[in-house]
Amino acid sequence: MSTDAPLMPPHRAGHVWLYFLAVAALAFGASFLVMLLTGRDTDPSVAWLLKCALVMVLVVSLTAFYMRRDRLHWSRYGVCAEPQVLLHCLGGFAGGLLLALGWAGVVAFWAPFHWQANPTMRADALVMGTLASFAIGMAEEVGYRSYGMERLRQDRGTASAVGLPTLIFAAAHVVGGMHWLPGLLVVASGGLLYACLMLATRSLPLVICFHVANNVGQDALLRTGEGSLWQPVFADPTQAQANSVPIWAGMCALNLLVAVCAWRYHARTLPDMPCSGGHQSQGFAAMAKGLDKQKEQKKKPAKTMKEKKAEKNAKKSAR
Repeated sequence: MSTDAPLMPPHRAGHVWLYFLAVAALAFGASFLVMLLTGRDTDPSVAWLLKCALVMVLVVSLTAFYMRRDRLHWSRYGVCAEPQVLLHCLGGFAGGLLLALGWAGVVAFWAPFHWQANPTMRADALVMGTLASFAIGMAEEVGYRSYGMERLRQDRGTASAVGLPTLIFAAAHVVGGMHWLPGLLVVASGGLLYACLMLATRSLPLVICFHVANNVGQDALLRTGEGSLWQPVFADPTQAQANSVPIWAGMCALNLLVAVCAWRYHARTLPDMPCSGGHQSQGFAAMAKGLDKQKEQKKKPAKTMKEKKAEKNAKKSAR
């Protein structure tokens, strides 16, 4: 999300809300469609992968449609074939895994446990779960942290661009079946984290990889499904349930800490992504300078014949 990129073309105030409404409608519509097509006897890992893949295709296609209509390019969000983008992806993966480990530390503090190999782990479930995490991570970040977020930032300011998509992001999880308290503490703070990362790095690939790695880390370390590598074994199984609120609050604190660090980093002057500004921003800057010069020339009053003659005589005497 380059600060030097050309401004988005103006639209009516309801334009961005229609976009977010369409994102939410496609997500829930895809879930309902996959449920109808797969039925109850389908392997849950297969159904989850199909749902996530369909949501990803629909949300990315919707965003591409909006961007094409406004003559925008994915490069303004750091999506391009540049070596630095690969480094951003690796950094995003590392950050997401570290955050998942931090969450595991919070859980271990309030409900001590140790890991053991998951006896019910299936290789196919692990692969499908990883692919599903990638698909849903891409869908959510494209839907909430690219076109719509930038549109809000341009029209309503940075605070609205960070806060409003985060509220929609958390509400979608709650409507989808999550309890409201972890939705508020964990998901909403996670949404703030991803939004601040996007502002700080202006790299959609980095934020997607961070989100995906965090989801994969949760699956591998904290969940006990057939796609989990390890299984947490609690010293007292009742402690995890009894201390669920402090656990969620600790995860929230970690999320907000990373978000604050990203926000402070965003406050500094950052160089553009190798492809987010690019030739578009340079051309736009040159055009803006040319227009400024023309405006300055127009503002200067025309010289009278007497002034021109005096200027000419001054030049002759100087010679």
